[in-house]
Amino acid sequence: METKEIIKHALKDYQNITGLRSYVVYDNTVIQSASEKNYFCKCLKSSSKALKKCEECTEETYENARKIDHECVYSCHAGLIKWAVPVQRGDFHCVIVSEGVLAMKQMEDADKWAKYLSREYQLDESMLLKNFKVIQTMDEDQMNASIELLKDLLSYHFAMAEKQV
Repeated sequence: METKEIIKHALKDYQNITGLRSYVVYDNTVIQSASEKNYFCKCLKSSSKALKKCEECTEETYENARKIDHECVYSCHAGLIKWAVPVQRGDFHCVIVSEGVLAMKQMEDADKWAKYLSREYQLDESMLLKNFKVIQTMDEDQMNASIELLKDLLSYHFAMAEKQV
């Protein structure tokens, strides 16, 4: 099975277990964070200013994860906590970027975040607030467990693919 297909299967399992979607940034491709499936992010990226910030953030994190060859946890410009997990299999390299989550404190401050983002990017505040409030919340232990689960699912799917060869 092709490496991209194996990753796709692992990400599907990851989403089924955690409810979190992810997207893959492949080496030698143009960064397109707009491919993210999180509806809050899609709404935010309807602003060209926000889209530019997202692309810069994704590119910086991608490069950092590839350079240190280790997962990176970061807070994006919109306040979502995300992680990037580098994947290497033979000559194949990519970085998986998670859908963002929120800490409980951020959810408590949802009104303030929506107001700030609305002003910053000239977007409808009620639309942002509605979509901000459905973002999944996690504490640090849950986030770390989620990152480990993603890495374990990748290892599992790669090992199973090797057995089938």
